[in-house]
Amino acid sequence: MHTNDAARVDYWKSLLKIEVSVSVLLAQRTMPVDRILTITPGMMLQFDKNCDTPMSIEIDGQPVANCEVVKVGDRFGVKVLDVLDRPEHWIPLIK
Repeated sequence: MHTNDAARVDYWKSLLKIEVSVSVLLAQRTMPVDRILTITPGMMLQFDKNCDTPMSIEIDGQPVANCEVVKVGDRFGVKVLDVLDRPEHWIPLIK
């Protein structure tokens, strides 16, 4: 084992501790600005998505899994249905 191998392993392990924002996307739609400006408390917004359709779990705006909403006691959670395959891509760090 080289002297820097342990440091490299520690570095990669430390990357796994980075926290990222995880979002669940229920539905989305586009609306004209004048309609958005009329949104008031109690107003209902309808979406084309069926309530039985799986939701999307996103990390940094990128979908990573499909899920469904479940009730957990008096709170809600999501049950992961499947994890999406992501094509790998490499970005050079030094140009």
